[in-house]
Amino acid sequence: MKTLLQKIEETAAKIQFSGVVSIFRESEAIYSAAFGYRDVQNKLPNQTDTRFGIASGTKFFTALGIGQLIEQGKLSFDTAVGELDDRFNHFIDPKATILNLLTHTSGIFDYYDEELIRDFDNFFVEIPWYQLETPSDYMPLFENQQMKFAPNERYAYSNGGYVFLGILIEKISGMLYRDFIQTQVLNPAGMSDSGFFAMNNLPQNTANGYLLDRQTTNVYNLPLRGGGDGGMFTTTADIRSFWEALFSYKILSPQVTDRFLETHVHFNDQSGYGCGVYQKFNPLRYSIVGGDAGVGFQSCYWPDKEITFSVFSNVTDGEEAIADLWRE
Repeated sequence: MKTLLQKIEETAAKIQFSGVVSIFRESEAIYSAAFGYRDVQNKLPNQTDTRFGIASGTKFFTALGIGQLIEQGKLSFDTAVGELDDRFNHFIDPKATILNLLTHTSGIFDYYDEELIRDFDNFFVEIPWYQLETPSDYMPLFENQQMKFAPNERYAYSNGGYVFLGILIEKISGMLYRDFIQTQVLNPAGMSDSGFFAMNNLPQNTANGYLLDRQTTNVYNLPLRGGGDGGMFTTTADIRSFWEALFSYKILSPQVTDRFLETHVHFNDQSGYGCGVYQKFNPLRYSIVGGDAGVGFQSCYWPDKEITFSVFSNVTDGEEAIADLWRE
């Protein structure tokens, strides 16, 4: 462990890392350190309790929101999209199921198709970012579009699929996505410092996200407020609390939780995908990751040792070099 901590410190200095790194065993912080600035222009340093965006790490929380609707009997893993609303049937096959959406095997149209897009710092859509405040605001992006492929044909990571899951949460629950996730997922997990904050009104001690020049913020590069595929803010302590709550069944029942943590898609004999969560085998490790303009994030959890390792960065892809140290 000492060697790992030395490598973290050395790597952080070498790459001028900006963010927070934490290692917990159960609820005890073995290591927690902050680097760089949450506000570069005003020289306000990151702190170990600073809130950071987690980009696509949000997807697991969307998935768990769907899990709450399953617990409530309003959906099932096998519910077909065509059963919910026939207006959806052009951009996704009506036979695609909720499980297909959760595991990126639905073939739904993807407004942010990472099989085609590489420059995250310069990606924009037809709707101005400031008009995208909740998943249902994205519906015009899906209209008159065609699905990518038939359900179960293959795995294709889909931002559009998770925005659509957020739309379904709003449609079925009658609540704003962010309010539903707050009350049904974040609160049961004890994540009191987490939420979906407006980019133009971030709360105190929240890190600005910076593009690769480390001077320009991402306020004009992301939706006004996070939704189904990304944009939540959280802290290292809240993420640790989340993993503990998930595996002690404080969020969902054992039956539904275990279904989420199954390996539904095998990438190879070393890794796979559950419902919103990545998996590595031997020893078993779960992870959620996210990267976007001004955001780099990874959190891993080893259930057998109850160890949580999290890297938050407020620079595009800034977490990668330190997150890679666990693989050495």
